[in-house]
Amino acid sequence: MTWKNKTKLVVFMIPLLVVAILIYDVVAIHYGGTEASISSRIIIASYSMPFMPFMVGLFIGIIGSHLFWRMRPNKDTINSGIDKI
Repeated sequence: MTWKNKTKLVVFMIPLLVVAILIYDVVAIHYGGTEASISSRIIIASYSMPFMPFMVGLFIGIIGSHLFWRMRPNKDTINSGIDKI
């Protein structure tokens, strides 16, 4: 399996993981109340570790800028019209 195929697989798996987490959270809230939700656990943890929300925000910012920052043209992007903006 080439790196390009592995990247396609990861790009496919990330949305599936997000959907699975959302489904779990909805089911947990439905059967266990809001105290059973993932966000409730995160809020409780952030009270005892205030650096955690900061680090998560920093991590998301770094990953977001890495994923969406402009890259040099390559054979996949050169004819897609992306570079004509």
